[in-house]
Amino acid sequence: MRLVALVLLAGCGTVAPPVDAGPTDAGAPDGRRCLDDARYEVCAGGVCATTPCRGDELCDGAACVPWTEAELRCDFHLGRVAAVPRQVLVEVDPGGFPRAQVEALRFDFGDGFAGWGEVLRHTYEAPGVYLVTLDVRFTGMRTCRSRQLAVIDPPADHDPLRLTVDAIPELLNGSIPLERGAGPEPFVLWLPRQGFTVDVEVLEAPDDPVTALTLTAGPLGDVTDRVVFEAGDARVGRWLVDEPFGDGLLTFVLTGTTASGAAHRRELTVQIVELPPERDPIDAPIVWLFRDDVDVFTTRLEGDALLSAATPNGLPDLVEELALIGAQGPDPAMNATYLRWITDAIRREVYRTYGVAPDGTALDGIPLTIHWTGEPDAPDPAAFRADGAFSMMRFGGTFDGFVGFSEISPWYAARVDDSDVEHGVATARLAGILTSTPVVRDVLAPLRATPVGTHPRDAEALDPSFDRYALDADPELLERHELLASIARYLALVFASVTAHEMGHAMGLMPNGVPPDGFFGDVTDVPFVNPARTNSWHADLPGLNLMQAGGDYLDVVDEAIARLELPRGVDLVRIAEILALENRLSPYSRAYMQGRLTYATARGSSGGLRVGCAY
Repeated sequence: MRLVALVLLAGCGTVAPPVDAGPTDAGAPDGRRCLDDARYEVCAGGVCATTPCRGDELCDGAACVPWTEAELRCDFHLGRVAAVPRQVLVEVDPGGFPRAQVEALRFDFGDGFAGWGEVLRHTYEAPGVYLVTLDVRFTGMRTCRSRQLAVIDPPADHDPLRLTVDAIPELLNGSIPLERGAGPEPFVLWLPRQGFTVDVEVLEAPDDPVTALTLTAGPLGDVTDRVVFEAGDARVGRWLVDEPFGDGLLTFVLTGTTASGAAHRRELTVQIVELPPERDPIDAPIVWLFRDDVDVFTTRLEGDALLSAATPNGLPDLVEELALIGAQGPDPAMNATYLRWITDAIRREVYRTYGVAPDGTALDGIPLTIHWTGEPDAPDPAAFRADGAFSMMRFGGTFDGFVGFSEISPWYAARVDDSDVEHGVATARLAGILTSTPVVRDVLAPLRATPVGTHPRDAEALDPSFDRYALDADPELLERHELLASIARYLALVFASVTAHEMGHAMGLMPNGVPPDGFFGDVTDVPFVNPARTNSWHADLPGLNLMQAGGDYLDVVDEAIARLELPRGVDLVRIAEILALENRLSPYSRAYMQGRLTYATARGSSGGLRVGCAY
């Protein structure tokens, strides 16, 4: 797995709910009202009392209601900074959603830069009109989105139209030939006969809006009325193709005329192909068994390093490693509970990467189901077959120079067993990196000093009935609960990033070659691919994407931060979390996993080819 995932440990602490309640504002008019999202007041006879809401509530309709039942909004203000050319200020509106439930709050500035934080500045490198998107993701994968246009002194010949498929950026969709040593090289994407999306954006200048817009699709002609535009000022729409096209080349044409009479045109040609089961990873259910029961290593703690030898010792590898860092202790019942916290967190993070809710709902159209060993309905490891219904991944130990190994199965045509000594996720290696990294070591130190089950409040902190949002929660108990939850989250961010990467290899990511041969794996001579982290079956496309290869950690972090806007005063732990959450499926990988894109060949591959991720 690419190394940036190794340190992407971060804190996701909760915001403590307000506890101030009592008489306020004598003389206010009688009645009930929300003071903000976290408080309401009741006034009678000119005397008012304020009541705080819990962290899992929102003030709505002058009452505290469960946040999942409230109407959420995530609007933001976008303004120019007069003193700095081409600089904008974005600021999330107060209220609208429960801050205690936010897992990620991210701006996309529309120019390849992203930002994390509620108040940010960003300077555009060139004039133009850019689509600024705010995405807020909450506990359980519920989301809220808001968009605005940043108008940065667009030139007179500004082209307001954007056209693509499956949300693949223009640079990668074939509308612009590749620039290579031999000169421009055209390429086309292979799409299934139906089920893909055609995406339209109108980035118009306010003083010259687009007054006529037409989309045509090959033999269907004008299909403009099939594009569904989102609500809001920015015109962003898509057409989910729900009727089959015939095989062969298909050209989409988007035209528009502005109020000034300027005409604009965009074209995109794709290849429509049959998508038989052997080329479609979605044709068979995607089921994985995560194994925390495998014993192929003996691991010891030497200083801050975890060292493993490929010799079984009767202890499951993951459990043995967690005990060395304090995440398992002397009480079997509490150990089992906390192990489940950690494994559940790993599953949640892998699910997040593939757009799946914690309950297994395929929010992004990728029907992935993950079981841990011993869970109800979990597959029996002994029943694994390459032509069967599930794949397996084990956790534990170290590899020489790597943090994960997986077999490759192009198009997921065969199931994969990554649970032997030569495959899986090297959790001892990953945990050892955490325990030997100064900032992270300090975060983990309290658990190493007082392992699970040795703190007098652990039984209460681990009890499923513990109410972390209670306004009268015991501070000492809450502190221990939050420590245990945070460390489970830290470990999951690191372990899950490598896990999702290795699973990607098993399911056909990242195929070599230029589309339609592959998705730029092993292609290092095009300008938008980083050759330092692109090699056979890895591709470093713009942004932090799941399937880029490893490399020097500091270089990877520096490159990532260079494309991010961060809030002032952000600490190193928060930066690590942001980098972990930036790690995502590339547009190719996402569309492929959704069954909306495929590739033709897999040069130099075989179903049993072993792939490693270098550290």
